[in-house]
Amino acid sequence: MGWLQDFKEFSGETSAHGVKWIFHPSVHGSHKVIKILYLVAWLSAIGYSMFVMYNAIINFIGKPTGTKFQVIAKSNDEFEKPASIDFPTISVCSHNVISKSYFQQNENLETLWLELEKWDPEVVKQIDFSEGSMFSKYRNVTFEEILKAAGPPDWTFIQCEHFIDLCQTKLNQSLGEFVERETSLSGNCFRINPKGKLKGKGGDYGKMQLMFFADLNDYSSLTRREPEYGYTVVFHDHESYSSTIPSGFWMSPGFIYKVDLSLTQEFREPPPAGNCDPKRVNNTYGRYEENSCVAQCRDDALMERCGCVHVMPPLPDNTPGKSYRACTLEEWAQCGLEAYKDWVVKYSDVNRVQTECNCPPTCKETQYKAQLSSSMMSKFYAESKSHKLPPGYNSTQDVLENLLIIDILFTSMQVSEIREIVTYGWGNFLGDCGGVLGLFLGASMFTVLEFLEFIILSIAKACCNFGKGNNLGDHHQLNDI
Repeated sequence: MGWLQDFKEFSGETSAHGVKWIFHPSVHGSHKVIKILYLVAWLSAIGYSMFVMYNAIINFIGKPTGTKFQVIAKSNDEFEKPASIDFPTISVCSHNVISKSYFQQNENLETLWLELEKWDPEVVKQIDFSEGSMFSKYRNVTFEEILKAAGPPDWTFIQCEHFIDLCQTKLNQSLGEFVERETSLSGNCFRINPKGKLKGKGGDYGKMQLMFFADLNDYSSLTRREPEYGYTVVFHDHESYSSTIPSGFWMSPGFIYKVDLSLTQEFREPPPAGNCDPKRVNNTYGRYEENSCVAQCRDDALMERCGCVHVMPPLPDNTPGKSYRACTLEEWAQCGLEAYKDWVVKYSDVNRVQTECNCPPTCKETQYKAQLSSSMMSKFYAESKSHKLPPGYNSTQDVLENLLIIDILFTSMQVSEIREIVTYGWGNFLGDCGGVLGLFLGASMFTVLEFLEFIILSIAKACCNFGKGNNLGDHHQLNDI
């Protein structure tokens, strides 16, 4: 019995609709016109099904990163609000990076600093650090040592009040475990709630109030040239550092700022659906983020070329096999500045296809979004706060010129989640293919298995005389398989 006869018999038993109406002899007898009409309809259904499946395959393989964002408000209990919410780490950096008094105590340092700030490698290389020169005493001093010593002293952070009475800092007392100092290119900053131990409540019941003394009389000539004065304040997760966060809020003395916070967490998909790297968790700047990766990439470039970095990263031991050292002023003048400018030019070149740093997005990101409102401090309120200032600064005008007050609170106890979700996965692909095959051909997974079985047995019969003498369309006779 030939292959065509076997197929005619098979068409009478297959679960696929339409095949038997064309090929099986028991249907419509010899009415060839009707069989031709069914054949045209069947071939048209096959063509359209193949078109739909082709598009499904292209959509699945060619665009695996198609995503959508879903916002979910979650709490600790399905029917109850959470008892508390994690308070952010708050980094406060004074714009007076090097104070006037520090320049006065260190002869020729201000002149040297002005030369270094020209950011011209050819000019900076001409600075004379040799023995007996006016700058020789600073040749082995690092930027980090100067920034740490020249920034605002601890006592300028006057007060930190929190509803659970854990964050308390008073004049002339040590900062304690709830406040640390962080030295970065922004200066010697205050880092409040560095371990993330403080919790918050919604509204004024969970409010934190911070007070800072700007000490405008100690502003150096370098700071006085800038249009802004006061502080830069950043709200972030306790596992990250302000030196890697480009956004921040400028806050000036003489004002009371109200900061309304909301907590958002973003979750991204790893490959093949997304492009985040789940293996990257930490680096020398704390939790892995795109900006912290760029900062470490910059430090690695400086270490490779000059053997030192501008300022030490906060967690240098987080990357095994790598070591970092802060540049001295002489090393920075001779090599560091030029290497840094070259790196900036390459990294910021928008026309380069190959990026200078391989920094995929993080798979999980915590963001504290802030909305600010401010009010100028009234004279009457300033009078009531004059006792907060150090001796010699007790007038109302001193308060208005130097005191900064920040009230920080959460507007909601809920945490918003933004999740990256694959929009076209295996389920969508099988649904599209199965839907079109079932609608136009009446096919299912068993139909596919039937066709595969017929093809395999036909090839076996033609090549190896397998099942010769048996009817391939009659499945009951194939007991020798």
